[in-house]
Amino acid sequence: MRLEQEAQIKALYDASKVSGHELLLEIIPPKDHPSAHPDVMLRALKRLYNLGIYPAWWKIEAQSTEVWQQLDELIQQRDPYCRGVVLLGLNAPVEELAAGFAQARNSRVCKGFAVGRTIFREPSRAWMAGEIDDATLVSQVQSTFSGLIESWRESRA
Repeated sequence: MRLEQEAQIKALYDASKVSGHELLLEIIPPKDHPSAHPDVMLRALKRLYNLGIYPAWWKIEAQSTEVWQQLDELIQQRDPYCRGVVLLGLNAPVEELAAGFAQARNSRVCKGFAVGRTIFREPSRAWMAGEIDDATLVSQVQSTFSGLIESWRESRA
């Protein structure tokens, strides 16, 4: 299965080069992965670089401070033209995301976050169920997003 996925990613990467589009590649290791290795993400990125895949952007989960240092070194060494990494949220609670921002504080490659479900999921569910009105939906989404921006800025101060 891994080889099939890698072939599909390589084909997508090649197509993005031909079309002139930037590729954002999201890597989500399986949650039931038997590995207890904290470097699973680092190994995944190394593998993709070894296959000749150089996305403009990576989108990955929060990593430990140590792994962020290793990712900085890897990306600088293997792909100095990479635009960077954005953190994905996987519907994590805001507090968890803020902790992830803090872990990435010194990373040179971590440029931001893309955490839509954390921002929209619960307010959207409540709105669709008729539990809140339009204004409340907008207010809740705005509040969560503003809080995340503030957490990001604090982590970078």
